Amino acid sequence: MMSGLMVLLGGAAHAEAPKHECSKAETRKTRAAAEKAVQAKDYKKAVSLLESFLAACSGIADRVESGWVASDLAAAYEKTGQFLECQRLMGPMSHPRSGVQETGNEKLIKAIEYNFIRCGKALDAQYAALKRGGCGLMVGDAIATAPVPEALMPEGAKTACLALVPGTRAKEAADDDVTCPKLALFWKGAKPTRERQDLTSSGDHDALTDESECCNLSEISAGTVAGRNLVRVYGHGSPCGGGTADTASDVFYEWKGTTLRSTIDASVTYH
Repeated sequence: MMSGLMVLLGGAAHAEAPKHECSKAETRKTRAAAEKAVQAKDYKKAVSLLESFLAACSGIADRVESGWVASDLAAAYEKTGQFLECQRLMGPMSHPRSGVQETGNEKLIKAIEYNFIRCGKALDAQYAALKRGGCGLMVGDAIATAPVPEALMPEGAKTACLALVPGTRAKEAADDDVTCPKLALFWKGAKPTRERQDLTSSGDHDALTDESECCNLSEISAGTVAGRNLVRVYGHGSPCGGGTADTASDVFYEWKGTTLRSTIDASVTYH
């Protein structure tokens, strides 16, 4: 159940982290201590207690018991505004093939789903300024479109939009090669013809060039949040080159001029 949890919480597990027995008794003791911290509105302490336990007991503690610890941690993450961490934690556990789902514990399954949905909605609300659609231009091959932030409107443009469009397949590409889509800026100004500028992307997790997931990208949104021009790229599906994993791609890019750099990775991978 917790195969992805150790990776997720690796940054929180310090070299001097307390040792854990990972027993049912300790699990319940940890949950009780975290609940006491929550009641005292000391959410950071609750997060620390629960993270420490899960980092040490991933794959060792009882699936149902540790599932409840994870659910408690997700709720504490939400209280501290850590919606991304909450979503990453709950996402894999909400998948039909996860260990939590296999336990058949309906109460726990519903709690996981509830927390996952809440954190997803909170993350969306945090970036509500990013909008989809609304393209005033005909971009016939567009997979998805989004408005252009005012600060990035081309000079003299009367109308403009950002579009996710199919990439161009290289002549030497093999039949099983993946062709990733592109993000392009389209606009019309004084000239009667539509103009286009392709954007380049980079970053730690660049979903737009990752051949294992780029074929699944299907939605984009764009806007300005706290003075930063952002583009959010979404998609969901199996690996483009084949495999059994399932990935919900969700990457935020900061948009400057003709370049995009990934800054937030809200993607969830299910195994």
